[in-house]
Amino acid sequence: MKKLMTTLALGLGLAVSAQNYNDLVEVMRSDLRTEKQAIVLSNLGLTEQQSAAFTPIYDQYSTAMKALWDKKIQLIKDYAGAYSNMTDETAKSLLSRSNALEKETLSLRNTYEKKMMKVLPATTVARWAQIENRLGKLIDLQIAEEIPLMPAKK
Repeated sequence: MKKLMTTLALGLGLAVSAQNYNDLVEVMRSDLRTEKQAIVLSNLGLTEQQSAAFTPIYDQYSTAMKALWDKKIQLIKDYAGAYSNMTDETAKSLLSRSNALEKETLSLRNTYEKKMMKVLPATTVARWAQIENRLGKLIDLQIAEEIPLMPAKK
């Protein structure tokens, strides 16, 4: 697990140095996704046979997650674009989209957990889910540090 945290600290350090919004978007689209796969694989401890069964499923999952990340990036862009003139209507829309995206992400993870359960022991799938969850939270934390809170209505 120390290896996981060290790799994450190096990869996520890019987000800390982001100078502006465009840098943040580039960080989200960077090699972090590739690094994430390496982190996941190195921390699962799969046998060759398990790795051969897991990797294609994980590749499909990563592709599906990329689409969700693109939605998240668009949501951040829309938030940034509306920030200085935020209306209640826009805030409601952004909140609704954010909540829907979280549900979609959880649903996608559940779908792939079921697929992985067919080829891996439940303990390995649970370990994968833990790693995936931690990585996602660390990435979200870095993003949250860069994005200001919703402006207060006066």
